[in-house]
Amino acid sequence: MSYFIFRKLDINNSYILFLLFLILLSLLVLRVTAIRLYLNLSHEEVYLMKVINKSRETLYNIYYTLYKINVYRKIFSNWFYVIHKLRKGEKDIDVVLKNGSKGKCNIKCILTLTTIISEFSSINSRKFNFDDNNRLYYDNNLIIQENNTTWLLSIGGFIKNNDYWFFPKYNVKFNTIGYGIFETFIIEQYYTEIQGEVIDIGANIGDSAIYFALKGASHVYAFEPLPLVYKAALQNIKLNNLENKITLINGAVGSKEGKVKVPLNINLEDSGGFYITNQGDVEVPLFSFDDIVKNMVKDPYLLKMDCEGCEADIILNSDSISYFEKILVESHPHITKVSDKALLSKLRKLKYKCEERYRVGKTKLFYCSKIN
Repeated sequence: MSYFIFRKLDINNSYILFLLFLILLSLLVLRVTAIRLYLNLSHEEVYLMKVINKSRETLYNIYYTLYKINVYRKIFSNWFYVIHKLRKGEKDIDVVLKNGSKGKCNIKCILTLTTIISEFSSINSRKFNFDDNNRLYYDNNLIIQENNTTWLLSIGGFIKNNDYWFFPKYNVKFNTIGYGIFETFIIEQYYTEIQGEVIDIGANIGDSAIYFALKGASHVYAFEPLPLVYKAALQNIKLNNLENKITLINGAVGSKEGKVKVPLNINLEDSGGFYITNQGDVEVPLFSFDDIVKNMVKDPYLLKMDCEGCEADIILNSDSISYFEKILVESHPHITKVSDKALLSKLRKLKYKCEERYRVGKTKLFYCSKIN
């Protein structure tokens, strides 16, 4: 029924955006009213609270529906038809893209496409097109539709060969891939000039260490605590013949040395969000940050930390932070219980100027440079 109702409406972008604004404003008013009522509730007000909460839920559902419709409108010229067929549960749907290109998309294809367009404003929906064999492209890049990561890498220009993924822009190859490659090589979240050595804490599958080596680091010391992920990183480093520029170490880093337990086997797709709880099948070394700087690094220039929590311990408790000209650090206050304000305050005391570069949910990436 909703399909035919929306089809009769002449819905344009400004109309939908105005409706979304009104709904958000209504949700805010209901939220404020609910807070006031909560302070001194009578029986009547308890009932009113329930009504308000139900209204908020209804408004949110309307907001979400309008938002999703707007995303479909950005991608498909026949968006009414696509939504209608999705609701009927049809597996293969004839779609007409905004540039007029026609083809067939299954449900997974449509849902992935709408998710990517809604999450990445830099991806232009009009650049998607089908060839005569119903293969989907972004510009001239063939989309490998295995999962969200392969979609994003394909959109960014990665090419899948038989045994590896290849990125012509940097002439780099990967046997094992993950979302981090998209952030590192396509978004280039770690972009900076490098004139010396790099410490990379939280190397994952080696993408950031490889990136720093290709950007001119004289040497990269990379640390990854998960054995399975460490092996994948080692393969990627060898594939690019960078063993002489990257020292990869299977271990964790903190303000004090010791040992920590980690899982022996972990899904590589989930490894980017792993944080150490000292539970697992195997023990790995915990290296002291100050000892690493003192005993390994000769020309410290860049420190990168994406270790799902160890950044707070290192920044607040290590003396060697100030040896680096630049710091790239992901903060995880929901894990460490240490606020971004506290971390940035410490870095300011050490004469660093920091700016937020990237944000995903509660996680932020800060770029800090030494003030001379």
